[in-house]
Amino acid sequence: MALITPNNQLIIYALDEEEIMGFVVTVSMLLILLMSVPNPLRAWLQKHQGELALWALLAGVWNFAWHGSQHLGEFWGNAAFISGLLMVFTSMPLLKVDKWPSTLKTMVQTYQTACPKILHYLALFALAICAALYAYTLIQLNLN
Repeated sequence: MALITPNNQLIIYALDEEEIMGFVVTVSMLLILLMSVPNPLRAWLQKHQGELALWALLAGVWNFAWHGSQHLGEFWGNAAFISGLLMVFTSMPLLKVDKWPSTLKTMVQTYQTACPKILHYLALFALAICAALYAYTLIQLNLN
C-alpha cells in the first residue's frame, strides 16, 4: 500500500495477512450493522443484501473457525472467535435464501424465525463493540 503525506512524501508499506483479514472482518462487521439498523445507506445496501450478507457470513466463519480457534487463549484469538460467532449469528437474518438448496434454505429459515428479536439485538450491540475495537486497532496500527 502506498500513502502520500501532506508534505508529498511517498510511503510504501506492506500489509501482512492478519492486517488484511482484520480489515476484511472489520468491513464485514460494519456491513452487517449497516444492513441491520435504520440508516441512510440501508436502502442502497439492500439491493445487494443477499450477496453482502453471504460474504459477511463467510468472513465470520473464517474468523471464528480458522483464526479464532487457532489462537484461543490469546487476546486477538478470543476476539476473533467471539466476533466471528457474532458475525455468523447477525448475518443469518440478512441472507436471501430463495435460490439456495432446500436443506440449507430450511436451516437458515428455521434460524431466521426461531431467533428471539432481543437476542438478535443484543448480538448486534456486541458486534458493534467488536467492530469498534477492530476499527480502533486498525487505525492505531496504520497511524504508527
